[in-house]
Amino acid sequence: MDYPLSLALVDFLPVLAMAAGVVLLVPLLAGPARAAGGLGGTLVVLGGALKALWKLLVAVGGPDVALLSGAQFYLFAPGFALLAWAVLRPGAPLWAFAGFTLAGLAAAAATGGVWPLLVVTTVCATILSIRLLLLSRQLAGRLLFGFNLLGTYAMGLLASRPEQPIALQWVEESLNTLIWTAFAVAVWRLRAASPVPATIGEQSS
Repeated sequence: MDYPLSLALVDFLPVLAMAAGVVLLVPLLAGPARAAGGLGGTLVVLGGALKALWKLLVAVGGPDVALLSGAQFYLFAPGFALLAWAVLRPGAPLWAFAGFTLAGLAAAAATGGVWPLLVVTTVCATILSIRLLLLSRQLAGRLLFGFNLLGTYAMGLLASRPEQPIALQWVEESLNTLIWTAFAVAVWRLRAASPVPATIGEQSS
């Protein structure tokens, strides 16, 4: 498919918003959770950036490097798993998230499809959003995290359509930008709230 350059450039906007949300979130994490959240966030942002780079290359007539397009699925699954564990720590066992992710990777390798990785990503992204929603002390923050969660499901439904005309992709990228902008703003509000949880990842509740 031929992608217009404008659409390819817009594809970087949700990546930037996602990166902003991660940068705001990681300092709220404590101990091993901070390292896990930093690594997980890096994997998620890298996955989005590689997909955007692939689209940009195609838009300017460059090579169609399928590895750049498909890498996001293999980066999102462990990335969101690490983020979900980080915000749930210390109550959540790391082995459970690691095992779930490895099972998804193994199933993807066995079936040749990415749907097992999408399952891992969706489950872990849901845990992440719900946990942050519950930690938010303001209605606006909870609504933003809720929008992020519901928007993620909507994106999954739109992306699963076999036909992806340019008009639909504009809708997807616009929605994706709003989703991750909402996430970044919600995390910022969580940081700015009074009283603010000193850290996430050391709480047992």
